[in-house]
Amino acid sequence: MSFGYNAHFASSGRENVLNIADFAKDLLFGMKYGLNEESEELAIGKVPIIFVAHSMGGLVVKKAFILGQNDNQYKETITSARAILFLSTPHRGTNLAELLNRILAVSVFNHSAKQYVAELRQNSPALQDINEQFRQIAPQLTIFSFYETQQTAVGPRKMMVLEKDSSILGYPNEISKPLEADHHNVCKYTSPQDPNYVSVRNALKSLLRKLTTALPRQPSSAPAIDKLGIGVAMRNVENLLAVSAAPDDDYDFFRGRWMPGSCEWILSRPEFLSWLHNETTSRILWVHGIPGCGKSVLSSFVISQLQGMGYNCQYYFFRFGDHTKRTVNALLRSLAYQTAVQLPELRSLLDQMSGETVKLDKAEGRTIWQKVFVSRLFKVRLQQPLYWVIDALDECEAPQLLLSLFSSILSSQIPIRIMLVGRKTQILSSAFQRMDSSILINQLAVDNAKEDLELYVASEVEYMRGDSRLKARTKRTVCEKAHGNFLWVHLVLKEILQCHTEAAIGQALEELPTDLEPLYQRMESALSKTERPGDRELSRLILTWTICAQRALALEELSEALKPDFTSVLDLRVTIGQVCGDFVVVDGRGRVGMVHQTAREYLIKTPGLHHSITPRDGHQELLLRCISHLTNPSRKSRGENTLTLSARPFLHYAATSWSYHLGLSAASPDHTILLALDHFFESNYVLEWIYLMATWNHLKTLVYASQSLSSYLGRKTRVDAESSPLTHRLQEKETLDLWAVDLVKIVGKFGTQLVKHPRTIFSLVPILCPTTTAVFRHVGKKMAVVSVTLDGFARSKWDDCLSKFSIGRDTQSLRITTIESHFAILTSDGTLRLYDSITHQPVRKVVHGERVLSYKFSPSYEKCVTYGFRTTKVWSMKDSRQIASVANPITAKALDVSFGNNESSVISCSDDRAIRRLALDAEETVWETLDCDMDFDDAEGRQLNSPRRVAINMHGTQVALAFRGLPLFVWDINSGDFIGRCERDSDRNRSGRDLYSEVGPVCWNPVTGHVLGLYKDGCIFKWYPWESESQELRTVAAGIQCSPDGTLFVTNNTNGLLQVWNFHHFALVYQLSYHIPITDLALSADGRRVYDLRESFCNIWEPNALIRLAEADEKSSETTSTTGGSTLLSLPSETSNDILEPLTALAVGDRVWSYCSGDDAGVLRLKRMTDQKSIQVVQGFMPIDQIALSDDGKYLVTADLGGCLNVSMIDNSGPCPRCTRLFETKTGSGLQQLLISADAEHLLLVTVTFTELWSLISKTMVTTRPNSSPSSRWINHPSNSAYIIQCTFDDFRTYQWSTLDQMGCHHLAKSQQPSAEQQSPRGEGWQRPSASFPMSPDEKTDAVESAFISQDCCYLLLQTSWPSGERHRTVQYLMTRIEDLSISDSHNNSDVEAREIPLAVAARIEKVLGFASKKPRRRSHGLTGEPESEVEEVLTFLDKHDWICTWGVRSDFAANTDIRRHFFVPQDWLNLDSVRLATISRDGKFFCPRNGEVAVVGNWLQNEWVD
Repeated sequence: MSFGYNAHFASSGRENVLNIADFAKDLLFGMKYGLNEESEELAIGKVPIIFVAHSMGGLVVKKAFILGQNDNQYKETITSARAILFLSTPHRGTNLAELLNRILAVSVFNHSAKQYVAELRQNSPALQDINEQFRQIAPQLTIFSFYETQQTAVGPRKMMVLEKDSSILGYPNEISKPLEADHHNVCKYTSPQDPNYVSVRNALKSLLRKLTTALPRQPSSAPAIDKLGIGVAMRNVENLLAVSAAPDDDYDFFRGRWMPGSCEWILSRPEFLSWLHNETTSRILWVHGIPGCGKSVLSSFVISQLQGMGYNCQYYFFRFGDHTKRTVNALLRSLAYQTAVQLPELRSLLDQMSGETVKLDKAEGRTIWQKVFVSRLFKVRLQQPLYWVIDALDECEAPQLLLSLFSSILSSQIPIRIMLVGRKTQILSSAFQRMDSSILINQLAVDNAKEDLELYVASEVEYMRGDSRLKARTKRTVCEKAHGNFLWVHLVLKEILQCHTEAAIGQALEELPTDLEPLYQRMESALSKTERPGDRELSRLILTWTICAQRALALEELSEALKPDFTSVLDLRVTIGQVCGDFVVVDGRGRVGMVHQTAREYLIKTPGLHHSITPRDGHQELLLRCISHLTNPSRKSRGENTLTLSARPFLHYAATSWSYHLGLSAASPDHTILLALDHFFESNYVLEWIYLMATWNHLKTLVYASQSLSSYLGRKTRVDAESSPLTHRLQEKETLDLWAVDLVKIVGKFGTQLVKHPRTIFSLVPILCPTTTAVFRHVGKKMAVVSVTLDGFARSKWDDCLSKFSIGRDTQSLRITTIESHFAILTSDGTLRLYDSITHQPVRKVVHGERVLSYKFSPSYEKCVTYGFRTTKVWSMKDSRQIASVANPITAKALDVSFGNNESSVISCSDDRAIRRLALDAEETVWETLDCDMDFDDAEGRQLNSPRRVAINMHGTQVALAFRGLPLFVWDINSGDFIGRCERDSDRNRSGRDLYSEVGPVCWNPVTGHVLGLYKDGCIFKWYPWESESQELRTVAAGIQCSPDGTLFVTNNTNGLLQVWNFHHFALVYQLSYHIPITDLALSADGRRVYDLRESFCNIWEPNALIRLAEADEKSSETTSTTGGSTLLSLPSETSNDILEPLTALAVGDRVWSYCSGDDAGVLRLKRMTDQKSIQVVQGFMPIDQIALSDDGKYLVTADLGGCLNVSMIDNSGPCPRCTRLFETKTGSGLQQLLISADAEHLLLVTVTFTELWSLISKTMVTTRPNSSPSSRWINHPSNSAYIIQCTFDDFRTYQWSTLDQMGCHHLAKSQQPSAEQQSPRGEGWQRPSASFPMSPDEKTDAVESAFISQDCCYLLLQTSWPSGERHRTVQYLMTRIEDLSISDSHNNSDVEAREIPLAVAARIEKVLGFASKKPRRRSHGLTGEPESEVEEVLTFLDKHDWICTWGVRSDFAANTDIRRHFFVPQDWLNLDSVRLATISRDGKFFCPRNGEVAVVGNWLQNEWVD
C-alpha cells in the first residue's frame, strides 16, 4: 500500500494551514478504513507492517505512530508496525532558512507558505515533540536510515538538501547506510541491479525473513491472515524478556561458511539419530571437538536441517568476543523468546506473566529457568519435541550452572532435546558427570570430518595458481597435517595462496607447523617483518581494541575509536588485513573480531611478541580513550545536540563501556586514570553522559560505573599505601567516592523520571539531591539560586529509606509478602491488602472476615488462599473475587498452606501432623486428608508431637516440619514418602532428652529447592533435602525470609537489626540498624528493596548495595568471568537509620505561620515565616489527626486519634512561640473536619454523626446539630466572612457562622457524569482504582472529597466521587462560579451550574493541591524563560506521574486542556500519608511531608518545565 500526503502544492499564493499532524491523521484514517479496488477492507493491522518513508514522509510516519499509540481507534492498527525504513528524512530539520526552500524546490513547483514547512525548522517545537515522543517508543521497532550523499539539482545549481546528521536518528540499534544518490533519486532506482536498490531490497528481505521465521505456529486450517498475526501478546513477551529477535546474525555468520556437501556425516551417526528421532523422552547430545574443527559451522548445519524438517528449533551461539552473549541469562531469554514465537501456548503464558513480572534482563539465570521454563513451559502438553542447539558451551561464563539447570528437563511435559556443542574441557567433563544419571546424555566427538576437510581444501586449492599436480600435492599435504582443524587449514591456505612460485609453495608445505600455536607464532613473526614502522602502532591499537573491547566493534566505531592518532584511514577493512594479518577478521556485517579464541589467548599469554597484548594495560588505554571521547571539547553542553552526537557510532560504546574497562584496569602508582576520571566527573560532561544513558534507557550503566569506581578506588588505595601520603590525591579520590554513591542513588530515586525526561539531570535532579553530594555541589547549588528552592527538612546526605507509611493503628500488621510488582500486608482483622511496589499505594484487598492464620499466593500470583480459624477461602487476585470457601477441620489448625497440582488444589499442614488437600476443581470442595505417614517414633522411642514449625514449598510438593527436640524433617506431599532430615554436626555427640537443637523459623528457596532456617541459638542454616550435609552461618537472628529469585535472604534480630545475605555464598551484603523491633520482613522480587513491618508502619528500604546487585546482568554466583564477582560480597554496606515519627496532620498558614505539623507520637511543631527551623510547641501522647490554624495566626486547634480536641492561643511575641491552652473537649470517633471562621471567632467541628459550633471568644459551645450529610465539606464563604457554606453532593447550603442557621440553598446543576471507563483517577481517600486493580470500597455513598476556592474568589472547585459498578469509585471535578452562590433573596434556592473540567485534565490528576496565582513564563527546554506581566489563576495538582502541574482557569476553561509541568516530586517523598497531606499555600509554596519533616518547595510556579 502506498500513501501520499496532499499538501495543496498546486494552490499558488495561498497559505496552507495543514501540518505534519494533519498528514499523520490522514495516514491513520487511510490505514484503518482504506478499501481496495474491489471495495474490500485492506485489513491493515492484522499483519506486520513495514513502513518505507521518503523525506518528510518519515516525519508523517513517526507522528502517525505516536498518535496511533495513544488513540484506541488506531492502536491495534499501528501496533502491528514492526519496522521503518527512512529514506533521507529530515528528523531534526535545519537552521538554514534556504534549506526549507530547497526541500520545496525538489518536491514541487510552488513556494506558497506552508504550515508544515515552518515545522521543519531546526529545533522547532513540532520536531522536538515528535523526536522526544518517538524516542520512547522507537525500541519497539527495527529502524533503517538511508541518507543521500550527492547534491541535488535545484534550478541552475546543485546543493545538498539534507546532511547526514539530519537523516539519522542516532538510536543505539538503528542501522544507517549511505546511498549514492541525491534527494530525488534516493527513492528511485534505475534497475534491479542498481546498488542503491540492492541495499534497500536487502534490508526489506532481512526484515521479511525475521518476521516470517518469527511467525506463531498455527493450525493449517487457520486463515492466512491469522498465520501472520503477531499481536500485542508477542510485544509483551519481547518487553518481558528484553529480546526482540532470534540470534540470526550469529547463525548467518557460521551458515555462510558452510560448504554444500559438508557436515552431512552427522546425519548418519547413531548418537545423533537417537537424539533426533526418539520423541518420547528428553535427552542431551554433547558434541565436542578440538578448537577450530568446525563445530560452529556444524551447529548451523544442524539448525538448518531441523528447520527444514519442520521441527521446533531454538538455538544460541555463545561468542567469546562479546561479553553480553556469554551469560546464562542471555541464553535463557533468547530460548524463551524463540520458543514463545513458535508455541502459542507459551506465548500466552508469558503474556500473562508480563503484566505482573519485572523485566527479566537482569534476573539471575536460576530465576528465569524457574519462572519461564519449569513453571510454565514444562507444563505445556505437546507431543512434538523442542530442539535446542547451543554452540560454544565452553565460552559460557557459567557452564556448570547451565548444565545443573538442564538437569531438570525430565520434568517437562514437552520432550526437550538439547544439543550442546563445544570444546571438551575438564570443567565440562566434570559437570556432565555430575548431572542426573536418569538423563540420557550421548556424546559425539567431531573426529569424523575428514571428508568435510578435504572438500574445503579442494574448494580453496581450486583458486590456486599452478597445474593439477601442484594442486594435488598441496591438497594431500594440507589434509595430512590438518588433524581435522579447519581453522589451521584456513590460515595455512591463505599463506600458501600468497606464494608466487612453485618452489615457494613447496617450501611452505615442508615448513608447515602441525599445531595452531606454532602457526600463530609464524603468523606473528611474518607480520612483524613485513609491516612498516608507521603501521606498528596502528596494528597494536587495532589488536588492543579487538582483544579488550567489551563487544565486537563495527568498522564505523573502530574508525572513530582510532582517532585522533589515525584520523584518515582510507579503507579500514583493507587496512586491518594488511597491518593485523589473519589475526583479525571482519564479518559480513562489518564487525571486527579475532579469528579465533585461541588466537586471542596466544597474543595475551605469550610474552615477548611484537604484537603481544597485556589485558590490564589494554583496558587502561581503552578507558582513557573512552573518557577522552566523552570529554571532547567539540561536544555541546546540556544535551542541546545530543541526538546528533549520538549518530557518531563510537559515542554509544564509549558511554556504555568505559566503566567496563575501568573495572579491568590496573591501579598503578601513577595517577593517570585518577586524574582522567576526576576531570570527567568535575566537568559538565558527566551530566551529558547521564543524559545519554537516560535517553537510551540504559541507566544500569550508572550502576556498573559505581561498582567500577568503588573497586578501582579500593585497588588504588592499596597501591598508594606503599607511597608517601603527600602523593595520594585525596581530593580526587573523595570526588570519585562521592560520585560512586551518587550514581546509584540517582538511578534508585530518579531513574523513572530520568528515562521519561532525560533533561531533568541538568536542573531538577541536582536540586533534589542532598547538599553534601557531588551532584549537588557540582550543579544543584548553582541551580538553587535561580530555580526551584527546597527547604524545611534535613537533606545533608542520602538515606536508604525509600518510603514509610502507616498501616493503621486500629489493627496489627502481621505478615508481609512480595509478589512481582506488588507487595501484600496481612493485618490482624483478617484483611489482606495488595500494594503497588512503585507507588506504594493499595490497589485492592480481600477481607476474610476473621483472623487469618496463614496465607499464600499461587506461583502465578493469580490466586491467593487465606486460612482462618473457621474457614478457608480462595481468591482471584485479578478482581478480589472469592473463588471458594470451605469449613476447616474442627480439631486441627493449619500452620502453613500452599497451592499444589498446578494451582488446582490447596495444600495445608496442621498441628495434628496431617497434610490435607482441597481440590478446587472438584464437584464438592472439602478438605481431604492425604496418606503421609508421620506417626513413627524417633530414635529415643518418643512419638512425634505437634510440629513447632511448618513450611510448604511454593509448588506444594514438599513440606518441612520441625518438632521439639528433633531435627528438621522433609516429606514428599504427593507420594507421602519421607525424604530426609537435617542434623547438625554439633548435635550428633549430645546426650539427654533433647538430642537436637530446636529449629526456629524456616522457609524455602523458591528457585533452588533448599530449606533455609534458623536454630534457636540464632544460627542460620541451609539444607538441600536430598543431601545429608547442611551449611551453617554463625550469627544471631530471630526471623528469616528468602528473596523470590532465590539469590538473597534477609534476617532480623530482636533489636531491629536487619541483614541481607547472599544465598549462595552466605556473605553479608547489607545491614541496617534501626531500634524498633521487626514484626515481619521480605525482599522485593527484583532484589532491590527490603520491606519490613515495625509497629504500625511499613518501611521500604532501597540501599546502594542491593541496587548494584540487582542491576548486574548476572549475579556473582553465576559467573566465573574475568570481571570477577561483586565486591559487595566481601564488603557489606552498613547503615544506621534514625527515622523520625511520620507526620499525620499538616496545616498551612497564610500570614504569620508557614505551617503546623503533627506526628504519630503526638508532637506538634510550628514554623514561622521568618524562621529557618520549626519549633516543637506541644508534646502529646496520641497521634495527631487534624490541625486547623486561624488566618491571623492566633488560634491553633488540634484533634488526636483518642478523640481529644485542644484549642490553644499562640503567643508570637517572643523568639520562641508559646501555646496557651484555652479549652479542650472530646469529639468522639469519626472526626471529619475542623474549620475556623475567617474572623477567628468561631470553630466548626464536624463528625460523622453531629456538627458542633464553638465560640473561640467565650470558649463555649454555641450549638450542636445532627450531621445529615456526613460526606460533605465545609468552607468559609469567599465574599462574606459572616457565612459558611456546606458543599454536599447535590447542593450548596449557606449558614450563618454565629448561629449555624441556614440562610439559603442552591441546587447543584451538574454536567453529565462520565462513565467509570472515562475516568478513574485516584481521589483523596480512594487509592488508584482501575479495571485491573479494583478496590473493595469502604462505603457506598456519594461524597464530596474536597473543595477549593480560587485566590481571586471567582471559582469553586468540587471533587466528588460515587461508587461505580465495578467495585471502585469514579471521581469528578466540578467548577462553579462564586458569584452564583449569592445569598440574596433573588438568588436563594436557585440552581448553580457546575461545569466539569475537561476529561483530558481530570485524567491526569492524582491529587488536587489548590489554586494559585502565577506570572506565566514563555515555554522552553528545562527551567528557563522570562516572566510576562499578566497574572494567571491556575489550578495546581499532583499528576499521575508525580509532577506538580498547573492548569489555567479561564472563562472558557471547558475548552482549555493546556497542562503545564513545573517539577517532579521524588519517589521517596510520596506515600499514602504524604499524598493525603500535601498542599500549597496562598503564595504558591508546595508542602509535602517527608520522613517526619515537611519539605517546602518554592519558586516553582515561575519555572515551567518543557521537554
